[in-house]
Amino acid sequence: MKRLRTWFIGICILGFACAAQAASVKNVIWVIGDGMGPEILGFWMQGARYANLTDVPSVSYTEQLMNQGVWGLFFNNTYDTVVTDSAAAATQMATGKWSRPLFIGIDYNKTPAPTLLEVAREHGKAVGIVSDTYVTDATPAAFTAHTDTRRQKYEIAQQQIEFAPQVILGGGLRYFTEKENKGLLRKARQKGYRVVQNKKQLGKLTSGKVLGLFADQAMPMNVEMYQHPTVPTLTEMAQKAITLLEQNKDGFVLMVEAGKIDWAAHGNDPGSLWAEMRSFDKLIQYVTQYVAEHPDTLLYINADHDTGLGGFMYQHLDKKQAAQKTAQGEVLYDKNTDYASFNTYHSFEKQKRCLYYVCEEIKALPQEKRTRQEVQRRFSEALAEPTDLSQVNDVENTEEVLHTLNTQRGVSYATATHSSAPLISIAYGPGAENFAGVYHNTDIFHRMMKALNWVGK
Repeated sequence: MKRLRTWFIGICILGFACAAQAASVKNVIWVIGDGMGPEILGFWMQGARYANLTDVPSVSYTEQLMNQGVWGLFFNNTYDTVVTDSAAAATQMATGKWSRPLFIGIDYNKTPAPTLLEVAREHGKAVGIVSDTYVTDATPAAFTAHTDTRRQKYEIAQQQIEFAPQVILGGGLRYFTEKENKGLLRKARQKGYRVVQNKKQLGKLTSGKVLGLFADQAMPMNVEMYQHPTVPTLTEMAQKAITLLEQNKDGFVLMVEAGKIDWAAHGNDPGSLWAEMRSFDKLIQYVTQYVAEHPDTLLYINADHDTGLGGFMYQHLDKKQAAQKTAQGEVLYDKNTDYASFNTYHSFEKQKRCLYYVCEEIKALPQEKRTRQEVQRRFSEALAEPTDLSQVNDVENTEEVLHTLNTQRGVSYATATHSSAPLISIAYGPGAENFAGVYHNTDIFHRMMKALNWVGK
């Protein structure tokens, strides 16, 4: 009898496991780390693992999810360019159509293409967008609008209100209140939106449609969020979005963009990048737990493109030694080599300001005030530790200053723009198997359709 009972329990467990694997997809949470190339994922996960930081999990939630989920590798070239921008990348992901840089929700022939959110609406699902930049920016725009260029932000705002996702959260208030859109918030309220502009107002919402605009343009960089206590975090926005969307009996599709990863990488600012990845990792903690508790939810995480191609490097401390190579070109190593220290991550944790903003403030100073002493003081305050700019030839050249500071910390960037590096995707939950292997970003839409069982419908 005991053997029979054990056999029966085993069959039940196997049945539950098979049922979980075969569960249909009711909800989709799609998280896009803008600019989050493989080296940025490595930068974050390696620091969490080995830098011995107080408030960071020793194994990041991103790494934990990668160990549980299904990996993919994909390319993101456009119809006729090797390198993409966010507009074309998001358009190709959201529509499955080949597009061109700057295009929003249209294919390379400028033909409007249905987005995943539009298709989801037709299938009865609640839909929403969340961004920690501004909601008319390229990525959220490509899921909710159709324009010839990402620069048509006022037109994008109009189309977003016309399309009327149940949830729109992020920055960009000015695009809903200025110029031809002075009456757009009134129209939004007529369409049933509650308009909120701070964390407290957002927290009070328990149902209905919401248009949350928490900054005039872009929301604050995470390294400076301590200065903005009334602004909700990316995770707080995502939590509220899901709370509202999940009330729809037919499920939901939500796109969440961690957009400022890209901005920090454009600025070649590893301290700001670290803060953005901390914010991203907290979001991953929340959405992973949500999927674990809601096994009918598919979680898909990827980037739109890589930005910066940055990372730690070794450097020779002796210029003569650095010049020595064998006849075959092999570099000769010696004890005078700095291989970078994990202590540098502790410096990133201290940083208090986005260095791009510091550079802009320095450029705005009267020339007589742009002294070496003043520039060094401002960067020391931003980094929350002493800086040495004695080797900088021209302190008014902020690019040279940033390069010097990064070199001192063992960090190097190949570019301040996008690269064509292939990207990593992570899928978790029912339908995750559809995103394994090597593919192109135009395939994502079609794989989503398959996971949702909408192919041929």
